[in-house]
Amino acid sequence: MTRIVMTGMPAAGHVNPSLPLVRELVRRDVRVTYYSTEQFRDVIERTGAEFRPYPAGTITADDIAEATRTGSPVRVVVRGLASTEILVPFLQDELRADPPDAVAHDSNAIWGHMVARSLRLPTVSFMTTMLVGTDAFRSQTAREWLQFLRAAVRDMPAAVAARQRVVRRFGKDLFPPRPAFPTLGDVTLFPIPRWLQRPDPRIDDRCHYIGATIDPQTRVSDLDAELAAHVDGPEPLVLVSLGTLHSGADAFFRTCFDVLADLPARVLIAVGSHTDPARLGPPPANTLVRASVPQLEVLRRTAVFVTHGGMNSALEGLANGVPLVVIPQQFEQLLIGRSVAERGAAVVLRHNLSNRPVPPGELRAAVERTLADPSRRTAAKALADTVGEGGGAAAGVRAIKDLLAATG
Repeated sequence: MTRIVMTGMPAAGHVNPSLPLVRELVRRDVRVTYYSTEQFRDVIERTGAEFRPYPAGTITADDIAEATRTGSPVRVVVRGLASTEILVPFLQDELRADPPDAVAHDSNAIWGHMVARSLRLPTVSFMTTMLVGTDAFRSQTAREWLQFLRAAVRDMPAAVAARQRVVRRFGKDLFPPRPAFPTLGDVTLFPIPRWLQRPDPRIDDRCHYIGATIDPQTRVSDLDAELAAHVDGPEPLVLVSLGTLHSGADAFFRTCFDVLADLPARVLIAVGSHTDPARLGPPPANTLVRASVPQLEVLRRTAVFVTHGGMNSALEGLANGVPLVVIPQQFEQLLIGRSVAERGAAVVLRHNLSNRPVPPGELRAAVERTLADPSRRTAAKALADTVGEGGGAAAGVRAIKDLLAATG
């Protein structure tokens, strides 16, 4: 029986898109062993895959979120490199004892790629967003560049030192070629529609754009009574969420209270696990605040999605025909938001990228116009038919099986 090992990045935006692929592999009689953290055991085992935990204290979703909130993307790289020093020998011992036919790895989980190379196994990279080339950075303003560089320069010495430690310990031959993040594989699967990818010289016939992999059966979808009553009310629903890795400042959520309170709409705000709703004060009568919500289930009922514009959230919104108000926290999310806005289904408020608060009047106007303008809903529904272009999880399985056939 064919066996694939998946080395995941323990973050919801990385795990969730991989689950439909894993479920389809299992359905096609492929044995899948998925390495991640205990937080994701239940959703992984629901696909039929075998779950195996990373060693305690290696890397968690909280570690990734903390690095994301407190530093630049470079700080996340530092955290990943530190984990690599532990996970490479751990996985080498595991896989030598029970060798798979190939190693699939999140494009940021370079430990999986390095272990596969050390054991001379084929690699399948799972890339949860698009490739971002140097030309794309020209769309940043000078103020945004300055904000990014301030954070990146501060984190760069730690990243260089961490890379040197990994190379010294395991050798240059195992370390991925530059740029190491993201790491491409013998086959690289992109669970995004091809129209979201800008031209990039790294794209070749090993890259497969299989479209969004969204399967409600792989997700928790229960609504408690209070949440169900709120989202199923008579007025249109506005969902506000900045994702699982970013936490909006208390001031942003209070702004949402102020400017959305008198809209003829119900407002649902997911503040994340690092914001205490009690600090925000009592919400308006039309607003419900939760740490998190079952996003796919809620989006089925949503009229406007105020989002950070992460790939997972953007595609889930569009798959449900929901227009977006994008408040990017990172440059990649700006690119995603602009691509959707160019097709009429989003408006982008980019102030956070230069460390400025979103002006209350602009947030109010963006939500109000999106609620009132039927063309945005029409555009989002049109894009709903395109987000899955590429064949989805079934196409990903075909690409993996073709690789296995070619490599014997």
